[in-house]
Amino acid sequence: MLMRRRFIGLALAAVLVAPQLWAEPGLYSPSAYRGETFTRVLTWTDSAGSLVNLTGYTAKLQIYNVANTAIVDTFTDTDGLTLGGALGTITWTISATDTLALPIGGLPYDLRMTSGAGVVTYLLTGFVQVHETKTR
Repeated sequence: MLMRRRFIGLALAAVLVAPQLWAEPGLYSPSAYRGETFTRVLTWTDSAGSLVNLTGYTAKLQIYNVANTAIVDTFTDTDGLTLGGALGTITWTISATDTLALPIGGLPYDLRMTSGAGVVTYLLTGFVQVHETKTR
């Protein structure tokens, strides 16, 4: 049975509502500015709008360089991704030091979630749009 997926929101300074997702990963392309602390909070719900309990899940997100397909950075549920259990939240954080090291431009990424039972779901994909900053 195919389970529908959708995010109910992305928490930033304001609440943004992402489009409903079905069987394929959701598309989300956030902006990151070099030298900033990048934090995005995602919430996963099922097709009925109920929060997905992430207790027992693991998560892995990798950012790639388009120019040479090298992995730029990797985040897991123990480093850079925080799973919110019954709240269904996934908090993605990149430190200010690490954003300063990111190359400028669109960097593709995907987010893989694995349940305690071993079910793998590619939940999200897109490009992190990295911008240069002037203020130091």
